[in-house]
Amino acid sequence: MWERKEIQKVLWTRKRIIPAVIILFWLVMVGGLLYREVALPYLYRGIPSARTARPQNIWLGLYFGEEQRVGFVHLRTTPEDRDFETGYAMNVLARLEFPLFGDNARFQLTGEAWQSIHDGLRTFAFSLDADGHAMRIEGVAEDGVIRADLHTGGEKTSFSLPVGRQVLLSGGMGLSAASIPAMTPGETIYMDAFDPTTMSTSRAKLQALRHETVEVSGAPVETVVIATTVGPVTTHVWISEEEEVIRAETPFGLIIKKISPEEALSPTVEDEAANMVRALAVTATGAPPDPDADVLRLRITADDPSLLPPQDNRQKREDDVYIIRRQNPLDTARHISLSEDQAQRYVASDMFIQAEHPRIRSFAESLVEDADTPWEKALSIYDWLYDAVEKEHVLSVPSALEVLEQLRGDCNEHAILFAALARAAGIPTRVVIGLAWSREMERFGYHAWNEVFVGKWVAIDATFGEKVVGPTHIKLITGGIDQWPRLLPYIGALGIEVVNDAAPDHHPEATDEVSP
Repeated sequence: MWERKEIQKVLWTRKRIIPAVIILFWLVMVGGLLYREVALPYLYRGIPSARTARPQNIWLGLYFGEEQRVGFVHLRTTPEDRDFETGYAMNVLARLEFPLFGDNARFQLTGEAWQSIHDGLRTFAFSLDADGHAMRIEGVAEDGVIRADLHTGGEKTSFSLPVGRQVLLSGGMGLSAASIPAMTPGETIYMDAFDPTTMSTSRAKLQALRHETVEVSGAPVETVVIATTVGPVTTHVWISEEEEVIRAETPFGLIIKKISPEEALSPTVEDEAANMVRALAVTATGAPPDPDADVLRLRITADDPSLLPPQDNRQKREDDVYIIRRQNPLDTARHISLSEDQAQRYVASDMFIQAEHPRIRSFAESLVEDADTPWEKALSIYDWLYDAVEKEHVLSVPSALEVLEQLRGDCNEHAILFAALARAAGIPTRVVIGLAWSREMERFGYHAWNEVFVGKWVAIDATFGEKVVGPTHIKLITGGIDQWPRLLPYIGALGIEVVNDAAPDHHPEATDEVSP
């Protein structure tokens, strides 16, 4: 068993390190492109929408760079009144598909919604499928609250989100293309909207900059260029007089373009993934780091100082150099206590980490029945999960129940299921997103792993097979699926230099614990 696991670990970490955070980041970027990073819907101002007057049939190509198409979005809107309200119905089909080191990564979103011209989104139902990983969300928006049911892993989870009285549909692989108005240069708009692909609401600033003529299939189209700023990220979109998205650009090389149905449905090019991986990974200077080392020294720089990695008992900063150490989970001399709020938060369930579900709880109990200490329980869960869950690239938004049923996935699937099982066993556990070194790419790629509290937070990676995470893992963010969009500002903003990964460690593991 040990020998087979070691072989699997080498294959995964050296040849197949492209973790699902990179793939899923692409999904989140595209899913929220036309809202969070491109163009938000507008607050109704008494101007009739073109979609309530005539049907629209929109085809959008999803590109990495100008030529590398990786998918499409097909949106159809139909004028439809309900309960004496003017509005329109919308249907969407969106697909992503591209090769990734011999695997074909696929994602599909289908669904429908109805939006009132006065109050915006009223009803919606969307299904996501990623190579068999399925999820469905359906609900209503009324009285300033979105009430919805999430179906995943054969279970239903109900939730609610507060929103403004007027809220429109957003994100979701280009869903807001059915909600964007034609603005006038000089105009500025703020608006709340709901993205069903991440079950989140957002707010951004929308500014109409100028008129511009662009070419679509050889014909000129008059547009207004709109800039949207969400946090530190500003993106641009070209909107026609008919309220259609003609083009959208992000700072990260992601582009949406209006194309013909024939173009959208034609096969994609097979070498697209390589450029995507290179663009999202971080190339380090200096000698290649040693993943087997106990201490690593990295000079990490950021365009925005707020993006520098947090400090904790594993990674500390001295001047501009981070010292990252492999932890000793059995060292009790540096133990700390969690606050009551932290202790409760990190054993609780959420929408995707269903730690309190009877199926999760029962299975976790069976895994740890022969273990005594929290660390021994964590290792029992780690051993089963690393061996049982097939290492596979998927474009899914995972839930613990779904992963337990499928037993396959990438780093997100491993991290979500590990968190659920460990929390069910009474171990405070959190999900961590950051960068991990790839020998194959010779770069740092985005990755997800876990931290368990065993008197102190200890990093553990059931995807790469690291019972105690080595120093080539750099933590950036603590949090689950809802935190993935926080990766946006990091892309292209970090610099890493390996200072000296073989230097002796004169600074033992820190005693303080800083939780970001």
